[in-house]
Amino acid sequence: MLEITSAENRNIKLYRKLAASGKYRREEKKFVLEGTRLTEDGAGRLDTVFVTPEYLERHTVPECGEAFLITRELAEKISSTETPQGIFAMCRIPDCPPVPKAGGRYLLLCGLGDPGNMGTILRTADALGIDGMYLSGCCDPYSPKAVRSAMGSLFRVRLREAPAGDVLNELEAAGVPSFASVVNRDALSVTEADFSRGGAVLIGSEASGLPKELADRCGERITIKMSGGAESLNAAMAAGIIMWEFTKMRNSECGMRN
Repeated sequence: MLEITSAENRNIKLYRKLAASGKYRREEKKFVLEGTRLTEDGAGRLDTVFVTPEYLERHTVPECGEAFLITRELAEKISSTETPQGIFAMCRIPDCPPVPKAGGRYLLLCGLGDPGNMGTILRTADALGIDGMYLSGCCDPYSPKAVRSAMGSLFRVRLREAPAGDVLNELEAAGVPSFASVVNRDALSVTEADFSRGGAVLIGSEASGLPKELADRCGERITIKMSGGAESLNAAMAAGIIMWEFTKMRNSECGMRN
């Protein structure tokens, strides 16, 4: 295994560019991973892996295109965490978009800006069996913070970035009903919504919610009724509650079969 000791090495420079720039990630169709769990989840999709000697004493290198040995000092320079585990990777962005079909359950996030929320929603969607997620005008799901928060779910959730209008056209053509998540006491409670035919739930930004023109296109407006003093919930928390209700019937049926 070849050793890299300089931060000026072309592979290290490429890693740092991918970690810093969403535009560069899209151009190269790659993103970065750090840590044992994430690199193991990405095994088979990893182009390049960097490991420290200390890491190799305890672990094996996951399946990848090529691997390099780096010093602990270099690992600390490229790490985005305070205590690097000693393994880093450059990975191909998955090409696995959702396939809209009647009866499926989908999320369309519009304008979500916080990568931590993005990663948490991805992880929850993975756990609850959402059939696909669409992103319109959102933060980069492949930024290091979003990737850490998603905890490997990026490799398991079908994901596509596209304008919301185009996505709604595709969903409507496939016979998928749509639900607008809004903060409005007059909207239907999410616990009373009819999700028996599946559907697509639209969730807006943390700051301004869902644009009116998108909410108006949906077949139903839904909300989380709250009896406490808070006016609204964190976007990831709200999405989690909605996804739970959205998939509750299907997950209960799976539990009965198991």
